Amino acid sequence: MRPHGALATSCLLAGAALVGCSAPVAGDATEVNGVVTQGVVRVERAINLSRDASLTATPIELDDATPPSAGEGAGAVTNVLAKFMRLSSAMDPELAEGAVGKPFVLPSAGSCMVLSPAADDEAVSSFSSLSPIELLDAGDVTMKTESTEMPLAARAFPDVGALVFGVFYTSRDATSDLPAPARYVFESSGSGQLDRFAFEADAPAGPEEVRIGDAELADGVDLDAGVGAVVQWRARADEGGDSGRTRDVIYVDVTSAHGATVRCAFRDTGRGVIPGSLLDPSTLGPLPANATLAVHRTRQVPFNAPGIDLGEVRFDLSVNGRARIAAR
Repeated sequence: MRPHGALATSCLLAGAALVGCSAPVAGDATEVNGVVTQGVVRVERAINLSRDASLTATPIELDDATPPSAGEGAGAVTNVLAKFMRLSSAMDPELAEGAVGKPFVLPSAGSCMVLSPAADDEAVSSFSSLSPIELLDAGDVTMKTESTEMPLAARAFPDVGALVFGVFYTSRDATSDLPAPARYVFESSGSGQLDRFAFEADAPAGPEEVRIGDAELADGVDLDAGVGAVVQWRARADEGGDSGRTRDVIYVDVTSAHGATVRCAFRDTGRGVIPGSLLDPSTLGPLPANATLAVHRTRQVPFNAPGIDLGEVRFDLSVNGRARIAAR
C-alpha cells in the first residue's frame, strides 16, 4: 500500500519472496511550472499485547525524520506524521517520499516479502540523483477526532545536505490518544507557502482477537521452522461498506533479533497463512530465535486540499506479541 516508482525500487531491494507491491490512490496531479505538491499523513498506533514483561521490541518503526518517542516496551506507542512536499513534476512521488522518510513497502494481498537491514542502505544510493525537495510550512496544523484535539508540532527536517529542506509535522509524544475506528479531521491555518485547508478520513478498527494457530498472540507464540503459521483475527470487512472493504489490508510482520522481517499481506477476511518456507534460518537467522510478531490493519485514503496535487492519509493500527521459532 504505497510507494510507486521508488517503491518499486524499494521492493526490489527488499529481496526474497516478493510478488507485488501496492500503491497509493491519487488523483491527477496538477503540474504548474513543472512543480507538484504532495501531502502525506500517517496515523500509526501499536499496542503490545504480550503478557511477557521481557518483550521490549519497539512496535513502530519511525521515520528517520521523526524525533525519539516513548521508550521500548511501552504498552502502546502512537505516532502522527504529516509532510507537504514540493518537488519536480518529473520526480517519482514515491521515490521522493522515500527520500524524506523511511519507505513503506507492502506486498500484494496473498503474497509475502523479506525485508533486510541491508536493503535500506542500498536504497539510499538511489536518492543521489533526485532534485531538491522542499517541505512546505502549512502554518498551524491540528488533528481532531470526536474525542481528541491534537495540535501537531512543526519540526525542521534534519537533513545535512541540500536534497531535503523545510519543516514537517508530528505528534508531540508517543502516548497520544489515537482512537479507532474514528473519523479524523486535519486542519491548517495556512501560510505563505500553502493555503489554509481542511480534510477528513475514516480510520478502521485495530486488529482484534488475534490468534496464531491455537494460541492467543498475547500469550506468546511458538512457531516451527518450515511449517506454515495460520494467523486469525476478527474480520471487519462489514464496516464502511464496499469502499472500506477494498482499501483495508492486513499485514503481518515477523521480525527476528537479527533484524530481518518476513512481511505477508492478506485481504481482511479473518485468516491468512505465513508460508513455512519463509520461517527458516535462511530468512530469520540461526534457530532457535526470538522474534516479534505484529499484525497490522492498514487503510489508505486519498484527500483533496487547496494547493495539494497528490494527497493521502494512511492509517496503520497494529498489535504485537512475542514469538519463538525453533527447528522441528
